Amino acid sequence: MDFNTLLGILGPDARQAVSEFYFNEDGVPTYGDGGQAPVAPNMRGRGGFGGFGMPPGRINPNAYLGDDKEGASRLFADIIRAQTQDYLTRFAPIEDFLAGTITQKGTTFLEGDMQRTQDAIRQGAQSARDQYTRRFERYGVAGRQLDNNLAETSAMVGGMNDARDRDVDRKIALLGGGLGSISMKSRSQQGGTG
Repeated sequence: MDFNTLLGILGPDARQAVSEFYFNEDGVPTYGDGGQAPVAPNMRGRGGFGGFGMPPGRINPNAYLGDDKEGASRLFADIIRAQTQDYLTRFAPIEDFLAGTITQKGTTFLEGDMQRTQDAIRQGAQSARDQYTRRFERYGVAGRQLDNNLAETSAMVGGMNDARDRDVDRKIALLGGGLGSISMKSRSQQGGTG
């Protein structure tokens, strides 16, 4: 079975998805040099990708048709190699960077989170004081000041605790390799809103 026969068997949606994957908008294949499909290697080791098949991201399914004995297994191996190379090129450096941010107590992002939290709470408290003063100045009463130090301190403590909780969640997510609903569960257990 060749590639065109396979396309004929597929449903219209699958056919379009496969065609878009292997061919550009103008119908030129995305594999090979200059859009030319390479000649199918007859023996293992004659291809261009590490001695096997095509280079990563340039796999031609028709290139394996001449080898009835091992063509499918070589195609599968080249696909796995291409996927592995893609992972090592695009995703592994990001994972390494994120793994390097994990510390004993959380992540290296905690300091920045704490600073942003403090700045936001201070700005909010100052904004509330300014609004209070302006409201009374509209009525002609000058010198009225809002004493919201207790509320600001309470908000600061809550904000800092939330920042630490989020950092622990981030550490757990990085260690576990994914994101979950950890922070929502944590906040619900602490009596907060998620």
